[in-house]
Amino acid sequence: MTLSSSNQTEGFRSLQQLFNGNKKFRQGVRVSAERAVEGDPGFMFLGCLDNRLTPSTIFNAPSGSLVTHNNIGNQYSTKDAGADAAVAYAIESLQVQHIIVLGHYGCKGVANAITKSQKVSQLVRKWIKPISDMYAVARRVEIVKLRDSRMPRRGQPNGITDSPPSDDPGFRAVVEENVKRNVRNLRENKTLQQAFSRKLKTDEGKAIDVFVHGFVYDEGTGDVNDLHVSYGPPGKVIPHIPFKAVKAAQNYQGSGGGIKKGKTWDFKAHHM
Repeated sequence: MTLSSSNQTEGFRSLQQLFNGNKKFRQGVRVSAERAVEGDPGFMFLGCLDNRLTPSTIFNAPSGSLVTHNNIGNQYSTKDAGADAAVAYAIESLQVQHIIVLGHYGCKGVANAITKSQKVSQLVRKWIKPISDMYAVARRVEIVKLRDSRMPRRGQPNGITDSPPSDDPGFRAVVEENVKRNVRNLRENKTLQQAFSRKLKTDEGKAIDVFVHGFVYDEGTGDVNDLHVSYGPPGKVIPHIPFKAVKAAQNYQGSGGGIKKGKTWDFKAHHM
């Protein structure tokens, strides 16, 4: 599946169009839609603001089967009260079974973090600074090559300032590492920690099992890739993940030994 530009979205700009759409909703699918969302959702997605396709669309999910919390660059931090509360609510009140950090290749937030564009406001630059900081020190081979290729040189005193193309291996690697970073950050969520310590219970008195995953959506193909960073309650087996696993990255060791392989992942055993 290739996503092409659509006049449907470009022409959908007025409040009148929202009103007309709501009118059709009331006349048609409202009752069946409300019945469909009576149960609790099974998934919470931490997604990106500029991913134009929602998880409901990407996964062809039934109405009400998932909830989302979006920001620039699908980031999570305990310093972000909104995201922290959303995760807590999803676990405590909605009792979701899976929390998924969903990045997407070609992410504009990540692109701005790479270029440190002055065209965006200081508020946005401050928000994406954790991504910029990660990009500046990452030792993954593809990211090191991307950084080196953008350095100032003769004829380009400022280096390359444009955004890299969405299919650039380094750009894709930064997107992936950003997802991994935020999956790790979720370990600091107090409610998730309570669930993992078996202190949170369902209304029936059962322990709440929550699993955390990192996925990346490819806007060019429609594929969803698993970054193999899932975790869950201690002692619990992570449910089978049918999505294609991204091959383990190599780390670049700048002093001494050139390029060395990091921790390996049995890619063939998990490749669909």
